[in-house]
Amino acid sequence: MLSKFRLFSILLLTCLGADAMAQEGVNSPSKNTSATDKYRVCWNADPTTKATIAWNQQSGKPGKVYFDTKDHGRDVKKYAESQKIDRVQKYDGMKNCFIRLSGLKPDTPYYFCIEDETGISRRLSFHTAPVEPKPFTFIAGGDSRNFKDVRIAANMTCEKLRPLFIAFTGDMINKDEAPEWVEWLDDWQQVISKDGHVIPIVAHRGNHERRPETIHHHFDTPMDAFFAFSIGGELFRYYTLNSEIPATGAQEAWLDRDLAAYSKKTTHLVAGYHKPMRPHVSAKKEGDNPMAWADNFYKYGVDLSIESDSHVMKRTHPLKPDADGVEGFSTSLNDPKATVYIGEGCWGAPLRAADDGKPWTLDTESFNGIDWIQVSKDDIQVKTIKITNTARIEPARTLSSFEDPKGITLWEAKGGTVLTIPADR
Repeated sequence: MLSKFRLFSILLLTCLGADAMAQEGVNSPSKNTSATDKYRVCWNADPTTKATIAWNQQSGKPGKVYFDTKDHGRDVKKYAESQKIDRVQKYDGMKNCFIRLSGLKPDTPYYFCIEDETGISRRLSFHTAPVEPKPFTFIAGGDSRNFKDVRIAANMTCEKLRPLFIAFTGDMINKDEAPEWVEWLDDWQQVISKDGHVIPIVAHRGNHERRPETIHHHFDTPMDAFFAFSIGGELFRYYTLNSEIPATGAQEAWLDRDLAAYSKKTTHLVAGYHKPMRPHVSAKKEGDNPMAWADNFYKYGVDLSIESDSHVMKRTHPLKPDADGVEGFSTSLNDPKATVYIGEGCWGAPLRAADDGKPWTLDTESFNGIDWIQVSKDDIQVKTIKITNTARIEPARTLSSFEDPKGITLWEAKGGTVLTIPADR
């Protein structure tokens, strides 16, 4: 028979062991005991102080987010801040949950977990945008709707490069139906690093997001899907435009007002949208709707325009609208008001022949690729990445590094691998 002392010792060790195992589970950052998945961080407003955390609630009541500038693993009791759900949207067979954070510190990593009735999610993180004019990178591209292997490879490339954010310029899916969105959001988890860092997405509407509410219900964008934000104080302003609704009318009036307010004090103005003004594929119709913005771009000196839809890659010379020019444009070198146009969408959609170059086209080619962009006070630099041999790319060591990692394949375009757009003086 066990003595009372020995029995007490066994019970004590058992309890201590159970506590240790429980604590180990709490501190395991990649473990997920909650009923949550399909995580994303969305930027739809000032990214220096705001962010929207989104996920799918598989079952039960929506969870609560615990967050902090310090990493506490999955121990939600140690997190300094918490916030309940702002919006729940049942859509495409999912229960999309959105928590809109505000009052965040600029240029700061934030760590967070979601706790629901079932348990605690993995520990995730994101980084807010700087308010000081320091260099940063972002990735731009669109059209991921068909080939899953390319889409995943592009997502994994983004994760390795660790940009500040991703501007996804539309056509994420093909038929805008539930099974495709479930798969797309699952594939999007590949932009999350092993240490839980989530790259924020700036979501644009494309023509394959056929329902006007789709982007709003999956990424909490404004319903009309056009908005703008600044990074680095007066360094950079980004315009998310919607080419699937009239470019004129309310959207153009808003764009004109915002450009008028920011153009004189902002170093770099950049716009992103889906349908190109002048496609570089002969089978595509001319983009007469977004072409309405060309005059606004030139009037206020928009430096860079990012387009998608045609499933080729292109770079142009600096352009100005010109009624006597080829297809409404002419080259205007050393013109501080001129705009460089890049794109046109190769994140996994079927490639097309790049057979409609213009006299003002710098280069165009057909391959799966994304644009990797660095913004600094001196210039905007663009490198175009070919989606190949993703597994060989070495991860970036720091956020917004613009050094070419080993294993990366860049487009050797006419004019050079790096496209440089000088800051206006």
